[in-house]
Amino acid sequence: MPVVAHPKLPSLDRPELKEILEVDDLDNANPPRHELHVALLNLMPDAALQATERQFIRLLGSNNEFLVHVYPTSVDISSRGQEYQKYIKDHYNEIESIYEMPIDGLIISGANPSKPNMSEESFWPPLIEVMHWADKNVNSILCSCLATHALMKANFNIDRKIRDSKSWGVFSHQLLNVSHPLIKDLNGGFMGPHSHYYDIPKEEIEKTDLQILAENNEAGFFLASTEDSKLVLFQGHPEYDKKSLLKEYQREIENFVNGLRSDYPPLPMNYFSNASKTLLDDFKKRTVETMKKAILPEDELLKDIDANWQQPGRILYQNWLNILVQKSNES
Repeated sequence: MPVVAHPKLPSLDRPELKEILEVDDLDNANPPRHELHVALLNLMPDAALQATERQFIRLLGSNNEFLVHVYPTSVDISSRGQEYQKYIKDHYNEIESIYEMPIDGLIISGANPSKPNMSEESFWPPLIEVMHWADKNVNSILCSCLATHALMKANFNIDRKIRDSKSWGVFSHQLLNVSHPLIKDLNGGFMGPHSHYYDIPKEEIEKTDLQILAENNEAGFFLASTEDSKLVLFQGHPEYDKKSLLKEYQREIENFVNGLRSDYPPLPMNYFSNASKTLLDDFKKRTVETMKKAILPEDELLKDIDANWQQPGRILYQNWLNILVQKSNES
């Protein structure tokens, strides 16, 4: 049984998504056990807006026990390009209409930071307004990356800290507080992607009512939550698809060629195969010599990438949906 995306999103019109998307033709003989309503506040920049839709909806639609109605929305729309202002107007729900809906859970995506002080970002005031509304009106708020850092600042007055180097790649995570329902069935830890220059220090998190549920000593915490899962905070990215880190790596190479960074970017850790690293070394030499834009051989690189974080991601989101069902039944 599929996710029902509402309204229909053009970005989802892909063959690989057909089996989880159905709006009109539900199988009445085999109805889903649970029905939920989830708002997706998409803050990602224009270039990543549609990929972000697909990433989160894939996770929400990965278990046929749930029929999840997804309501995409955004804020700070006037800061976007004209094309995506129109796209959001045509296909997203206005945030004011979300406030009137019986929403079970809210997902807040990450965003590209442009200022050291998050409170100076143009999306900050409307984002905090949404967080305050959700605190009173939804059963669980799930934040991704920068949204996690924003909530830590807004709710606990804890500021993110710049890292010595970017946490970037795929890392093995140790489980803590193993009785928490969010990490049910993740026996022995799991692999998961990270991509962040900033971090929330562990000792600061431990001063709050949050529990760190999964962490890597080098990459930082992956997932933290309150005991009741009212706040679910991801610093890692279980939603990433197979090529997300590859696309980021390509953008960093372009930034180097365009003079926006002084060094050629390092490889994301534990992501590319050894064979791919040889190819990428040759690519680096040519790019540094010519300083001209070059496109990575995406198809050749992707065939050797082991997306070993995707199944754990599906389990994490299935656990979250089960928690939403339980909370809905209790209310």
